[in-house]
Amino acid sequence: MERKLFYIGVDEAGRGPVIGDMVVAGVLVHEEVIEKLVGEGLADSKKMSSTDRGRLYWMALSSGVVSVAIYIPPWRIDRENINDVEERVIGEILRVLGVISRINGLKQVVVIVDEVKGRDKRIRARAEEVLKSILHGFIMEKKADAKYPPVSLASVVAKVSRDTSLMALRRSVGGFGSGYPVDPETKNWILQIYSQGLSPPLFLRRTWGNLKNLAPSWYIAKRKKRAGQKSILDYAKGR
Repeated sequence: MERKLFYIGVDEAGRGPVIGDMVVAGVLVHEEVIEKLVGEGLADSKKMSSTDRGRLYWMALSSGVVSVAIYIPPWRIDRENINDVEERVIGEILRVLGVISRINGLKQVVVIVDEVKGRDKRIRARAEEVLKSILHGFIMEKKADAKYPPVSLASVVAKVSRDTSLMALRRSVGGFGSGYPVDPETKNWILQIYSQGLSPPLFLRRTWGNLKNLAPSWYIAKRKKRAGQKSILDYAKGR
């Protein structure tokens, strides 16, 4: 009998950097394809070279894997709780992949998500809402990208997507290293731009504490949302 189990894996890349978008990615993949990709070296994207990530990324797409990647810009990360943002984006990814699953007549889909702290119940409920009777299982665990190949694949998609956008950015503004605040090249780039008296770049996360010492006038404190206080997104959704 032909096996018809599919997986949805979800992970992010770029949660910690001071430069650039965070990318959340989801993949819809047949179990036989994920086994093939594991045989080709699929693992946690952090343990793979950029060359191998690119190779596995294109191999996955050519094997029929459906992927969705959503970019979360620095201004949104600065204005909102990052876990709130990630939860909403994961919900949208599950909605899109759920529609694709039902259109294609899939019968069994297992959802595996890398942990978003404190959001297990709500994301699980979202998976149940969009997948309904075809949801065959739900897992959310810390470091799921190192434990479950579908999440490893999502981490590869997220990482390749973010790295591609950073490559384009570097062509415009020059080398800024990895974009992580502990990277000396990133620190030196920020200090150099700041010393020129320029306005803070739009691709910079201005609420990151590391920025306070490097570029004091660029730093802004993130406002904490008070209990019961609505955000702009809440009003847009009619809540």
